[in-house]
Amino acid sequence: MTNDKMTNDKRSANDELRKTTTPLGFRISSSIRHSSFVIRHSILILLLSLVTVFSQPKSEPRSPPLPPAQGEREARALLADLLAQKPEENSIKTGQLKIRDAKGEEKQIPVRIEVLATPTNWMSIYETRPSTSAPAATKLTVIHSIHQPNQYQLVEPAKSGPTNPSPKQLSANELMAPFAGSDFWIADLGLEFLHWPKQRVLYTDMRHHKSCNVLESSNAQPASGSYSRVLSWITIDPPHAIVHAEAYDAANKLLKQFDPKNLEKVNGQYELESMEIRTRKTGSRTILEFDLK
Repeated sequence: MTNDKMTNDKRSANDELRKTTTPLGFRISSSIRHSSFVIRHSILILLLSLVTVFSQPKSEPRSPPLPPAQGEREARALLADLLAQKPEENSIKTGQLKIRDAKGEEKQIPVRIEVLATPTNWMSIYETRPSTSAPAATKLTVIHSIHQPNQYQLVEPAKSGPTNPSPKQLSANELMAPFAGSDFWIADLGLEFLHWPKQRVLYTDMRHHKSCNVLESSNAQPASGSYSRVLSWITIDPPHAIVHAEAYDAANKLLKQFDPKNLEKVNGQYELESMEIRTRKTGSRTILEFDLK
């Protein structure tokens, strides 16, 4: 084959490739291969995308660690504001617990979440609804009081005896247990780690495009298999919200990771579409997905 013929064949192949492929490598249909407008339009979109990416403000770097005494002072002020954020009115939400267990098997459990506000405290009530995955309901009531420890009352499906057992008052050692077989522990739903005695702000950091204080909550006497410490990324600007959290075991290995999804501020309050928690050791995952109306 002569050099001229090889050159012509290569040019023809390149011409055909340009007719059928966008600059991003995606094939285009034969009905628009003849249109050079598609190519120019794709190039324009690519250039605009690059301009947008490079014009975005870069995330602020993590701040240097705070001295321990300063970190403890800032933690006390942050928690005082955070724990004083009392709901102003009652509310009810419904949703689904979407559970993928360690074997990869999935199930969904309907759940109802009710918040009841009183002049002195407020209650968060998590109640599963009967389904094929969980034919009997589980009900957890968390009673929040400013300057007082949380109280937890649990009603689980009875294995025997009365079909409607009375609520059980849970002790501190009973909080590190799954709610309705999910990756959410009872302590998670009550944010119990915020009530541990040892609290310290370590540094400030960016998470989900929000400036946050990184709070370390330490458990002085962790039970076997429970959390020894929790790191939580809490928005600096009020109203404060936890946008990411990591729980570690006694060996300081990452045990769980928590992330809210699509957290947005609406009328001065944070609202979200779902919450996800992953158990790193087992690979299981639970998403609490709210019904949006």
